[in-house]
This record gives sequence, C-alpha cells and structure tokens, in this order.
Amino acid sequence: MPLRPLTDLDAADWFVSDAATSSAAPSLRTQVGPPGFDAYVRVLHSTTGDGERFEGHLDAALLAALVDVLRAYTATPDDCFFALWEGYGDIHGGEAAGFLTAFSGPPKWPGRIFTKEKPVAPPPPAFPPHVMEGPLLSANDETYFLFGGPLAEAGRWGAQGYGNGAPRDINSPNLMWPADHAWFVTTGIEGTWTGVGGSESLVAALLRDDRLETVRQRYDDGALR
Repeated sequence: MPLRPLTDLDAADWFVSDAATSSAAPSLRTQVGPPGFDAYVRVLHSTTGDGERFEGHLDAALLAALVDVLRAYTATPDDCFFALWEGYGDIHGGEAAGFLTAFSGPPKWPGRIFTKEKPVAPPPPAFPPHVMEGPLLSANDETYFLFGGPLAEAGRWGAQGYGNGAPRDINSPNLMWPADHAWFVTTGIEGTWTGVGGSESLVAALLRDDRLETVRQRYDDGALR
C-alpha cells in the first residue's frame, strides 16, 4: 500500500521549529540533518554508467538496504514520515515532463507516418489536486510534500503514471524520520550521498553493512568542504 499524503505538517515541528536546528549551519541541516544525534554517517550513492554518483537519489537497492538497517533502530517502524521535494518537474507533469512520454506508447501504423498527428496531451501531475494544491513543508530552505506510513513503504508514493503505458518513477525520499525521532535521513537534491543521524549503534550497523558504501560524518560544517 503506498504512502499517504499528509495535510497536517505538525510531525515535522520537532526539527523545523527547534532552536538548535535553526541555529545549525544551513549546509549541515540540508546534507546531514538536525543536530543532537549521537553520531552521523554518509551513505554514498550508487554510480552511473560513466562513474558519476547519482545526485539527489538513492536507487531502489540502496534505499531497500538502508531501510532494512533503519527498521531495527526505531520503536515505530510502522509510523514514519517522508518528505519529497516539490520542485521535481516530473511531479508536476505538463510540459516539464512532456519529453518523458514523447516516444512512449504503441508504434504508429506505417500508413499514418506522414499524416498530421493529433496533439498529445501533456502528462498529468503525479498526485491528485488535493495533494498538489495542499500544504507544503518548509525545511532546509526548501519545500516538500509530506507523506506518512510504514518504513517498509519508503519511496512508494502512489504516483499516477505518465500515460501511454509509461510508468512514473519518483525520486527517493529527501527527508525521512520515524515518529519516535530515533534517527533522521536527509538526501539533498544535488547531493551524491545521504546523511543519517542516529545512535552510535545505528551508525555502527550502517558502517559494517556490506550492501552500503558508508563513511562516518562529523557534525561539523568544515567537514563538508
């Protein structure tokens, strides 16, 4: 079952309105998360075919491995929150995502190749109007759609397809945390690694997991340079 969109944003008050979080350097909040956790770690993103790391996104295998570890370090794995940056063009549909469906659908009949084609309707938004026009979470100098649900459903947004048989693959969560605030995960929209803050035991588990490429992170703005 996909995650459910939320109109009540109070679940984020604990870090959005926290004085310590507000006073932390913007780069730390965006790339590592709020202050106050015992330890922090970077989860490096997978590499593309040209050796570059994915920016702003954990692929399905990495997200599943991360979720598998996180599940053991919260008392509320079935009650978690997920924020998705609202600036992704494929979420809004229209001309911003039209190129993604330009060559989708069944092949044209040979006799119609040179005939004038009917205009193709632009892709619809990923979510219904009550979500697209609903309240947005403001955090880390960005705005996000907020969703809730079990940790196991991370990244399953319930997005509508593009049409013409083209599925819509939405980005992995940009922010993620459980109701008990045991840890916090942040993936910057242009970052090549995901920051995780939590207990020493959680960070130790992430560092030794062979499915993840990780490195310990100080909560120190200088360490991000």
